[in-house]
Amino acid sequence: MKKFEITYFYGPDDEYFVKEETVADMAASGITLAETKCSPEATKKVLPLLKKYGMRATLCDQRIPKLVRENDIENVDATVKAVVDEYAEFDNINGWDIYDEPNNKDFDILGKIVEAFRKYSPDKETVINLFPNYAMPEQLGAKNYTEHLDEFVRIVKPDFISYDHYHFMGRESATVEEDNSGLSRRDILIRENAHKEADREGFFENANAIRDKGIASGLDQMLIVLLKEHGPYRNLTRAELFWEVNMCLAYGFKRISYFTYWNAIWTDFWRPKNAMCNRDGTKCQHYFDAQHINKVIMPIGEYLFDKKSTAIFHTDLKEKGATLFQGFGGIQKIEGDCGVIGFFDDGSAYFVNRDFENPREFTLYAESDISVFEKGKFKKVGKELKFNLPAGEGALIKI
Repeated sequence: MKKFEITYFYGPDDEYFVKEETVADMAASGITLAETKCSPEATKKVLPLLKKYGMRATLCDQRIPKLVRENDIENVDATVKAVVDEYAEFDNINGWDIYDEPNNKDFDILGKIVEAFRKYSPDKETVINLFPNYAMPEQLGAKNYTEHLDEFVRIVKPDFISYDHYHFMGRESATVEEDNSGLSRRDILIRENAHKEADREGFFENANAIRDKGIASGLDQMLIVLLKEHGPYRNLTRAELFWEVNMCLAYGFKRISYFTYWNAIWTDFWRPKNAMCNRDGTKCQHYFDAQHINKVIMPIGEYLFDKKSTAIFHTDLKEKGATLFQGFGGIQKIEGDCGVIGFFDDGSAYFVNRDFENPREFTLYAESDISVFEKGKFKKVGKELKFNLPAGEGALIKI
């Protein structure tokens, strides 16, 4: 990755994406990197509009995922070259979206596609998004999640590691009569995974696994966070959205993606609502929530982008995957439960309130002066820092 970006999964369709007001609204929301899955004709109209508003694009041409679905290794080189040539005149393509949630059996052809894009489009990244750790072995095509990650990195040799994880469950009237007729086995398994009433365990275990694998492999990381109410996933509060993106920053992730910007057309089981925008372009509440959050986190993400994550701790052990803080990075002691703190190699640390319902008070005691990041600068406050963090929000500090 070249810089901190805020993006999304699933954007406007052809009819609306070619309208300047759609792109203007997207830029105003704080999205910096657009994803387009439009037809080639529409994409060629969208790219100049995105450039006008200072945005680049991750481009998904449907010829590429078709190669994966059909395991058409023989035509990988020619198809990738044709796609790259199709858009050669445009200079604001950031990368190529290849495939979402692959099985291990797909890794060989994905590796060939990545290799071909590096041959014909060496200055652009490739994007492949992985399943979360609650996916079943049948979905993963592996015995467990560790094997899935290991094989993905070894065989595919990706540009970075992307995954999705939807933590917040308990949507009212989540249970509906299901009709699985006509669905693929893959889609049926995705539905089965969604059957849960309480919030999922494993968010932090998943973040640890992705972070550790990224650091070991020299690969940046990205999380697609839940934004849209759908299926059993509830309508998130602004604090819950803050919680998701701030955990990404604390764990050292270099890009944030929202699921979704545009409301999908899915019906029956999923019944999607409250994306950032409806299908006619009208703004939902989550547009304004994300817009506010993006303004807050952008300077923090930009600051942390070139810093290496060195450690991650929790101030208590109420979550699976948590490591208890017992002194690190010049901080001797932290008072207060429900805190998460990620350390970086320049002496900075990002502290997040893990409680997404209530503000929490914390006190940090350090060996030397603590500085707090405010309005783009660090302000020295002394060796003791007492602060109250709103639900799900964070603070960037430096020792």
